[in-house]
Amino acid sequence: MKFFTALLLTVAVLQFCGIFFADGALSTVVKSGEEECFVVRAPAGVSSTISGNFDCLDDELSPDPIGVSLYNEQKTPIYQSISGTSEGTFTIRDASGRYELCIQNGNLGSDDTYAKQDGFPREVGFAIRVIPPTRGLDKTMAGPDDQLTTNLLTMSSKLLTGLHTMSDHQEYMRERENKHRILAGVTFHTVMQWTILEAIILILIAFVQVLYLRKFFEQRRYL
Repeated sequence: MKFFTALLLTVAVLQFCGIFFADGALSTVVKSGEEECFVVRAPAGVSSTISGNFDCLDDELSPDPIGVSLYNEQKTPIYQSISGTSEGTFTIRDASGRYELCIQNGNLGSDDTYAKQDGFPREVGFAIRVIPPTRGLDKTMAGPDDQLTTNLLTMSSKLLTGLHTMSDHQEYMRERENKHRILAGVTFHTVMQWTILEAIILILIAFVQVLYLRKFFEQRRYL
């Protein structure tokens, strides 16, 4: 029990310090005119690979204000998404040190690459992974068998990255389906409320009409 408590405390401290780590797709809601940033660290002294992707989950809203950038330790953008694209992928090789992934919704004033803010918050799914160098991959090998092994390891690494990207997009699709399911449930609930209200109003109108006709025929009988 103490071990798990210490582990949770360590995770909380790392997240508080801005160190982000995850294996899988996540999502965040970025308010209009704001920016959400996440920090990842590649092991120092090792040429790792950083791969990631993003996807705008609000299909009914334009993706124009969304901008995704990856910065290195010198705050230099080494990747920037193209304005107007709803999704994208990136791969940074020979990575080492601290990197920051920032998602912004609308122009923040210092960057005119993306469209101006329109007042709508947007949900953006994203994933970023630090992939260590493949063991056994040595570019200095000169033999044909060694070269074949190197090529196979490189291809398997690219295939694994592609599988991760496909898995992430499946997560994004499930998130979209969940949002649509919630919207459909809210719409159905609203329609049912209006239907019940209309039925009650119709019953009241019919009851008033019956009373009016009854009173009318009683007056005619007296005449």
